[in-house]
Amino acid sequence: MNSRTCLGQLFLSGVFTNYQLLLLARHEADFANWSYWLQFSQRRISADKAAMQHAVLRGVLTNRQKFMIKAGTRLITVLDSEYPERLIQIYDPPAVLHCSGHVALLQQMAVGVVGTRTCSVYGRQATRQIVPHICREDVVIVSGLAQGIDGLAHQLTCMTGGKTIGVLGNGLNHVYPHHHAALQHQLMQEQLVISPFPPETPPRPFQFPQRNRIIAGLSHLLLVVEARLRSGSLITASLAQESNRIVGAVPGRINDPLSAGCNALIADGAVPVNTAADVLSQLPNRFF
Repeated sequence: MNSRTCLGQLFLSGVFTNYQLLLLARHEADFANWSYWLQFSQRRISADKAAMQHAVLRGVLTNRQKFMIKAGTRLITVLDSEYPERLIQIYDPPAVLHCSGHVALLQQMAVGVVGTRTCSVYGRQATRQIVPHICREDVVIVSGLAQGIDGLAHQLTCMTGGKTIGVLGNGLNHVYPHHHAALQHQLMQEQLVISPFPPETPPRPFQFPQRNRIIAGLSHLLLVVEARLRSGSLITASLAQESNRIVGAVPGRINDPLSAGCNALIADGAVPVNTAADVLSQLPNRFF
């Protein structure tokens, strides 16, 4: 077993943190001695969990323990050439991505599209006006498969014949929200869906910041269509700014709470986006 396969197996076990997996990946050349390096990441965990982790690691290294994934899905680790360079650059990048679909999309120019789950008629109209024109320029749309703006962005991309990546805050074997089951299945078959979590991980609130960080990291430009002042979309925008990504926002009425977040972003220096051309003009000449 090589280091890449071993890292994927440890990820699937579900007993290691992302920090631990990144630490082991950093010592790829010495992966036969990963038990030694694992000790440096176990200072704040219980003795029982540390013992369990060492047992799993021994089982994987000696091929006595093997974890399986569904046919048609695959793992991409930070040790693989297919892992996108722009994700490595962000804080706490996912050590492993569980993928279903066309992984080549990870290497293409991408625009993240996010917004409120309770979008207004204006938010839906703005998304319909902007997203299809971006798709027609062979730009990948990245979003979180959430209700509202996210789901609409994916749907519009598919209807336009474009390319899109859905990033989950749970494992690939779960669907959230449940009414997006058909959309998630379509993206897994025709586009790309990725998760930084083992396949059986259910959706939990504390996991969504990791999903948002990946959306921001994969995007060359992040577009916020509609958002309140306190929202996950603004957290994603902040993560994009921390990763030196361009942030754009659709302006709205000054008395509309659903546009307050976008207006605040523009006031702080985000690119005002009225048309797809405002997005396309900001994209870098070369992508990474």
